[in-house]
Amino acid sequence: MPRVEMFESGLEQGQMMPVLMRHCETMKRQETRLRLATAVLLATFLATLLWLQFHQQTTKGAFSGAHSEAENFLKTEEPPIRHTVHLEPVNQSDACSEEQPINWNIIDDGNDSQNFKLENQTVLHVFTKGLYLINLRISYRVYNNQCESRSDPEVLTLEVNVSQKHRNYDREREVISGKESMLCRDYWLQSITLNRVIMLEADTSLRVKLNKKSCKFVRNRHLEVTYL
Repeated sequence: MPRVEMFESGLEQGQMMPVLMRHCETMKRQETRLRLATAVLLATFLATLLWLQFHQQTTKGAFSGAHSEAENFLKTEEPPIRHTVHLEPVNQSDACSEEQPINWNIIDDGNDSQNFKLENQTVLHVFTKGLYLINLRISYRVYNNQCESRSDPEVLTLEVNVSQKHRNYDREREVISGKESMLCRDYWLQSITLNRVIMLEADTSLRVKLNKKSCKFVRNRHLEVTYL
């Protein structure tokens, strides 16, 4: 090899050495940064796992405590006792009038009726002051040969009235009432259903009355009074 070529080759090798050195330093710096970034990510991931585990345990403990409190509350809070009395007619064919209230019997079906007393099968006494739900249903039916005219059916007026009487009142007061019309035609059916929540004083008497003209068409009667 001529001396000139050897000299140029030595120069090229000398110029490449610094480039290789800078490249190695750059690679080392990038490698160091990569390791630091990896370490930061791992630390963040571990910290997140620890926080989630702590938060889960805290939430579970709070939920368990709230659930236990709710169970204790449900165990200690008993539902209110509601006293109910059910009245059914003594006889479906009993006569009735505006002057004489219809007759009832107390039906013993396991309900507590200690707040009520039925007297003379016509008057229901309420002993405790409070709110009461009154439900009344009267059903009517026209039987064969009950109508006076077959060619021109009469329009009947059906009236129902529940009244209360108390020593503080100068007269009976209406609690709830209803009115319906019905054709006087064989096997015609009609009904009246009444319900109302009302405040009653202690020692109040309740009566149910029907208008006289509709009494013979009464098929069934049901009265329910519930102390709320």
